[in-house]
Amino acid sequence: MCYTHIPIPAGLVPPMCFCGDPCKMEMSDEEETFRRRYWMCANWAFDPLEKAVMIGTIEPPPLCDFEEWIDMEVKEKNREWFNELRDWNVKINAGIAARKKEEEQRNERIAEEKRRAAAKRKAERKVKLARARRAKAALQENPDALRKGKWPHCTQ
Repeated sequence: MCYTHIPIPAGLVPPMCFCGDPCKMEMSDEEETFRRRYWMCANWAFDPLEKAVMIGTIEPPPLCDFEEWIDMEVKEKNREWFNELRDWNVKINAGIAARKKEEEQRNERIAEEKRRAAAKRKAERKVKLARARRAKAALQENPDALRKGKWPHCTQ
């Protein structure tokens, strides 16, 4: 059960739990019992240390699991508030999904542009390689052309 710790109002005496200690007052965060107050054993380690959870040793172990509801029904105001929170959460998640989709589309466009640029560079390199081969072949046919400052026609 998810809960939020709240202070005990003046004049309200907490009951004793099974282990003999006075209870603490909590407020539920779950849908069916949203914002209903209840008594809970003060020795219950509901929020253990992160390190204890990671290594599998939750200290201290709960002595008892005492729970007693103070509010028997969810107030209409709290039910409306929960529905508004749920609707807001749906809107937020829809916005996140829309932004994620837009980002994926943008990344696809960028990747396509990169592929096109790479293909263009490859084609240009192929043309230059063919030109270089023709120039080399022309120089092999006439070795004195380079010495005389006459460039092969294919390189111009």
